[in-house]
Amino acid sequence: MELRIMSPQENDFIKEIQWNNEELKQEITATMQEYKSLAFTEENIKDAKADRAKLNKLRTAFEDERKKIKKQCMEPYTKFEKQVKEIVSLIDEPIALIDSQIKEVDDQKKAQKQKDIEELFGSLGFQNFVTLDKIFDSKWLNASVAMSKIEEQMKSQMFQIGHELETIRKLPEFAFEAKELYKKTLDMNQAIQEGQRLAEIQKRKLAYEAEQKAKEEELKRQTELRQKETATQKAQEKSKSVTESKKEDNSENSPESQQDQKTDPIMSIDFRAWGTREQLMGIRQYMLDNNIKFGKAE
Repeated sequence: MELRIMSPQENDFIKEIQWNNEELKQEITATMQEYKSLAFTEENIKDAKADRAKLNKLRTAFEDERKKIKKQCMEPYTKFEKQVKEIVSLIDEPIALIDSQIKEVDDQKKAQKQKDIEELFGSLGFQNFVTLDKIFDSKWLNASVAMSKIEEQMKSQMFQIGHELETIRKLPEFAFEAKELYKKTLDMNQAIQEGQRLAEIQKRKLAYEAEQKAKEEELKRQTELRQKETATQKAQEKSKSVTESKKEDNSENSPESQQDQKTDPIMSIDFRAWGTREQLMGIRQYMLDNNIKFGKAE
């Protein structure tokens, strides 16, 4: 059973469409060169529009002829393509039927192998946080991969997990947090980086807390110093006030003060003054300022 082309034979196919290509190319190139050198203005804009219409008409004529030849060339191929697709569709139907049956058999084999893999996993004694989906390799379901090979890879992973756990336990800081992350991801590098990240955060936190404590202590010291200085200043002012008060009391009770009081009795004098209102008011204010009693002369 084979597909045989009776017509056209290989040598009968159109190799080239012959037409006056070069002749038209030279003629149109010369004509187009003339148009390139033209300069249109408002006075001859009608000529410009007419030339544009003429060129568009020429272009359309060439395009129409191209499409016509293309259609003629494609007609036998289009018919041939349709016929071939009809035959191919007849072949595709049993192929699809066979594929579905092959897939069904393959799926059954994979399902059985999946069960065998699950039983093998359960028998090896993995760490309690390790589940099959965390270590599963889809290639294990391929028929070409033997169960003995899968068992070998599982045991290798189990020993590797134990070794990586031991490495994480030796971290100087945040080993617990790193181990918890490793249990979820089985990625030792990620777990170690997490431990280092937390350690760096802790380091920055302690430095920040120490800095804040130092600031608080300095603020407290400054506050206590100001309070002490204020108390000292108030005590000095109070002591000075008491001293001055005692001096005043001693001065008032001194023999000299008593003698002054005895030799400086209250006297009165009547007089009449002449001056401006401002001058007279000044005399009045002077007596008020110096506690001199005055009144209307009788």
